[in-house]
Amino acid sequence: MDTKFNGYINIFNNRIDDMIKISIQERDVNGNGILFLDFTNKDKLDVFYISLYDKDTHAINEKFPKHLINYLIDKIGSTPPSVIFFNLFDAESNLNLEIDLEKDSEYTNYCLEKSKDT
Repeated sequence: MDTKFNGYINIFNNRIDDMIKISIQERDVNGNGILFLDFTNKDKLDVFYISLYDKDTHAINEKFPKHLINYLIDKIGSTPPSVIFFNLFDAESNLNLEIDLEKDSEYTNYCLEKSKDT
């Protein structure tokens, strides 16, 4: 990971409580999705949530990025409902993050153990 994304993660971590609150509120209203943090404009951070499914059409949300559809469908099917999703991006690349809101989650413990193996 390049130093640019380390800086983005730093900003994310400094605002993590707000990011979690926004994500939870949006998911409650709009369903599963991703909270996006847009670092494209160096003067301001844009934060927005896009749900995977459109409640009105009962289909994939047209605004949801096509390259992330399978990623989120797979994650929703393989993670506990306590996991929320984030995408940090700029004009060149992006980074997916997930946070399990359950402190002693078996899923989180499994991921930590798995990361030790790599």
